Amino acid sequence: MKLLPRPRFFYVSPWLLAAAAGLLVVIVVTFAMSNIRREKQLMTEAMIEKAATLIRVVHSGARAAYLLDVRRGIWNLDPWSEYVQRVINHVAEDPVVLFLTVVDDRGKVIAHNNEKDIGKTLNISLLSQLELDHGGVSALVYRFTGGKKGRRYFEAARIFEPYRPALQGVFRRSWKKQHGGITFFGGLSSSPGFRFSPPDGPGLHRKYYVLVGLDMSGYDRSLKRLKLQALILSLAMLLVGVGGWLSLAAVQGYRVSQKTLGDIKAFTGILIAKLPVGIIATDREGRVTTWNRAACEMTGITWKQASGRLPQDVLPPEFADFFSGAELTGSGEGQPKGWEKEITVAVAGRKEFFLCYIMAVRDNESKYMGQVLLLSNLTELKGLEKKMRENERLAAVGRMAAGVAHEVRNPLSSIKGLALLLKGKFADGSRESETAGLLIQEVERMNRTVSELLSFTRPAPLDVRRTDLGDLLAEVMRLVSSDAQSTDIELRLQVADNLLPVAADRDRLNQVFINILLNALQSMEKGGTLWLTAENSPNEATVIVTVRDTGYGIAEENLSQVFYPYFTTKPGGTGIGLAISQKIISDHGGTIRIDSIEGQGTTVIVELPRYDETGGEDAG
Repeated sequence: MKLLPRPRFFYVSPWLLAAAAGLLVVIVVTFAMSNIRREKQLMTEAMIEKAATLIRVVHSGARAAYLLDVRRGIWNLDPWSEYVQRVINHVAEDPVVLFLTVVDDRGKVIAHNNEKDIGKTLNISLLSQLELDHGGVSALVYRFTGGKKGRRYFEAARIFEPYRPALQGVFRRSWKKQHGGITFFGGLSSSPGFRFSPPDGPGLHRKYYVLVGLDMSGYDRSLKRLKLQALILSLAMLLVGVGGWLSLAAVQGYRVSQKTLGDIKAFTGILIAKLPVGIIATDREGRVTTWNRAACEMTGITWKQASGRLPQDVLPPEFADFFSGAELTGSGEGQPKGWEKEITVAVAGRKEFFLCYIMAVRDNESKYMGQVLLLSNLTELKGLEKKMRENERLAAVGRMAAGVAHEVRNPLSSIKGLALLLKGKFADGSRESETAGLLIQEVERMNRTVSELLSFTRPAPLDVRRTDLGDLLAEVMRLVSSDAQSTDIELRLQVADNLLPVAADRDRLNQVFINILLNALQSMEKGGTLWLTAENSPNEATVIVTVRDTGYGIAEENLSQVFYPYFTTKPGGTGIGLAISQKIISDHGGTIRIDSIEGQGTTVIVELPRYDETGGEDAG
């Protein structure tokens, strides 16, 4: 059976969860795209720098090769394109370089890493873009060429200016005279304004361009690897974020569960402690684990005395027998799921009635966990049932007694009158006069019996006043002391110092306690001890008077009949004394009960309401 609903693990709205997840995805994707964009820009700048470096190498390498020949005193008739071609052939050995070429403004190839393409005319749209750029000689334009199926490459272009002598006419004339290698001084080549270019006729002022094509396979691989890394990092961040959120939710759920569990434990503890039902629980080994306050009150055994011990070691046999059986070993065989039984146990000298219910405790997997014994004290209920039966019986007896008394008194009056008449006709001292006198005495005795019966059935008027029970009990003890001494019985009176006064008719109470004490003395024919104690109840609403003797006690089958009119076990007893005593105590709003174990003695407990200083008898 489910006692409480399970606490929810998450205490957040689904919309809040969706918003948090969406925000986390946006942050992660934005971060990843920003990283890819930045890395892509850096790689593009690296490609541009590499292309610019190659172009500078071609330009500087051709110039350096030509000037080196000049310094050596060698005048080479090869055109400037040959120097450029040699540099291009050397630079193009790099596998990243797909092509490296120098073209003129008409697209004619002047130099190319693939010499078969020299002299061809290429339609290069990138050159038009370079013409539109106003960056001058240093301007560099680039583009990415290729598609998904084709090979992608990086293409860059820049204006190329071959070296020419500043005084072109002088060198041209020298060229015509020598037609061969001419020796120059090294300083001439480095003189200001000197740029060299062999004559090429009408195209002397034509524009030239350097084009570089770089393989982007490495670029694409790096970019793909970067995207994969970004994806993995993003997923990792997403997982970390989700994991963190789940961890936070788990911690929150754990705290809520712990708080709920604590509340349940506190509630269960209070419930067990406050229940009027005694609860005794054991574990798998049969040792006591739970012992509430009601169990302490019912058994007279404290939790400290019972904790961790076997029930057989601390409980009376009547209770301990419930814990014996197969369930104690955990086998679970031969023991019903739960069974109950009414028992009678002597607790602190009193006979108590209990309804006991024992059951085995099992977990969700039907594994044996222990036993629980529930104790319900039926003593008060039994007393109420008994009192109700007695009231019904007394009501019936009262109706019967009233009728009997009415029917008996009339003949008794006639008999008494006739006896008086007869006695008057005979001389005093005669046998007839004595017989008539005896008849008159018996009629009067019968009339007293009828009067007692009527007083038992009808509420008698009480003179209720503030009464000190201590003084009253001391007086009663003095009255019966002579009888006690004659039978070697020790009397002990114990009255609490703070004993509360009661609202009572002193004479009627005196009659009750004398009757009870005389019955106790008569039960101790061989001597003994008679205790008379008076104390306040725990809530100080009543005063409790206890009479305990060490006599022969009352048999269990007779205990329920002691308050019946004319029931007695004493030879010569009338059986009306206890019935009248019960009637008097009941008229005072009190209770009287008798506990007795045959052969061990009898205890009579009288409980009377305290005197209310504001209005007589206490109403509460």
